[in-house]
Order: sequence, then structure tokens, then C-alpha cells
Amino acid sequence: MKDKTRSYIEIWDLLDDIQSLINILARKIQFQYDLTPQELRVLIELDRTSVMNISELSKAINRDFGNVSRTCSMLARKGLLNRYRCKDDQRITLVRLTAKGKEKLNIFYDYNMTLMQSKKLENNIKEYQIMVTGMKMFRSFVMERMEALDD
Repeated sequence: MKDKTRSYIEIWDLLDDIQSLINILARKIQFQYDLTPQELRVLIELDRTSVMNISELSKAINRDFGNVSRTCSMLARKGLLNRYRCKDDQRITLVRLTAKGKEKLNIFYDYNMTLMQSKKLENNIKEYQIMVTGMKMFRSFVMERMEALDD
């Protein structure tokens, strides 16, 4: 096996391991917070922007419009966001977090802030920054591969 191939396989093995861990984490989040990963992602994006229409929201989180619309409907049934029609254009649905949605999100943020302030991370802030930089590089690598496959 060539060294270049070995490196490539090592990267994809790591990616597979990370994806498995992400799936486990997603199940834990769903159990603990009663939120799917996409529901959580929608809440976080709305927390950043206050009010959005569903088209903007789907673009912001890079998800299919129909899936985001259904997710917003589910979050509205849970009382975590409000859906309403735009006054200027009744075809547009706007969404906004409710107080209950902000409260649930703050519980999630508080828990994760305790993790971010852990001694392990505090003592390894340089490694954290290297990890984030590496993840951004890997994202660029994957995006380039996707573009090459589309050609």
C-alpha cells in the first residue's frame, strides 16, 4: 500500500470513528434535552438571529427547506418557537424562539459551558485551538473533494 493511500485511509477511518461518536452524542442529547440534533441546530441559529423566515433558516444551517419546515412545526408543537406569517407577504413563514425555547437552549448552553471551562480544556487551550484549525482544514478538504466529484 502506498504511503499516500495509507494517509487517506487513516483520515477516513478517523472520520468514521468521529461520525460514530457524533451519533452517540446526538442520541444522548435527544434523550437528555428531548431535541433532535436538527432541532437543536435550529434553536441555536434562531438564538443568534432572533427572527428568520424558513428559507433563510434552511440556508443558514445548510439543510433542506422541507426538513427545516417540518422541524420548525415540531418545535412549535413543543412550545419552543413561534411560527407566524409575514405581514408584508403572507406566503412567508417567520419563526422566533419562545421563552420556553430560550430556557431550554440556556440549559444546554450552561451544561456545555461547564465542559468548556473544565481543567482539561483550560490546561490545553492551545490543543483546542489546533483541533479547531484542523477541523476547518478538514472541512475545506471534504468540500474540495465534493466539488471535484461534481465536475
